[in-house]
Amino acid sequence: MRNASLFNVIAAAVAGFIGGTVASRAPVRAASPQVIRASRFELVDSAGHALARWEVDPETNSAHLRFLARGGVALDEGTFSDVGPFLRMNGRDSRNRIALELDPADKPGLMMSDERWLGRIVLGYAGSDTPDIPDTEDSWNLEFRPAGTTLPAAKIGMTGALKPGGGGDKGLLFVNGERIR
Repeated sequence: MRNASLFNVIAAAVAGFIGGTVASRAPVRAASPQVIRASRFELVDSAGHALARWEVDPETNSAHLRFLARGGVALDEGTFSDVGPFLRMNGRDSRNRIALELDPADKPGLMMSDERWLGRIVLGYAGSDTPDIPDTEDSWNLEFRPAGTTLPAAKIGMTGALKPGGGGDKGLLFVNGERIR
């Protein structure tokens, strides 16, 4: 090999090394997207098992952030498109134990359950069963329900006028369907 050819090879190698070093130390700025769109995101552990999901439920068209445990959903929070936000905690059997929700009128409700029945204890606003008919009273209750029914065995609460200072506020107490007060 001639000296000129050897010099050219060495010069090219040195120039490539210097160029690679400079390029690798320069900050790379990628264009960040303004909007990321997806129907589901997952948080996984080091073994690739899903720990949480952020997704849209196609059956209810509601957004959910679900934390997973023991093969089921342990905590589910989100919002229904036609009602409002919710927070649900499930037991080891993946059945609902505690639910906190807002109804279509933004009134809160808290429901506690056991493994035998959904809604054993219900606390919150007791509005009309028919959303199209406006409520005429401001009713708040604490209900205790036996397994197998949605009818309370005991209920304590208050009812009154919807407008503050409207008067007529009354306490109520029901036991086994009979009004005590």
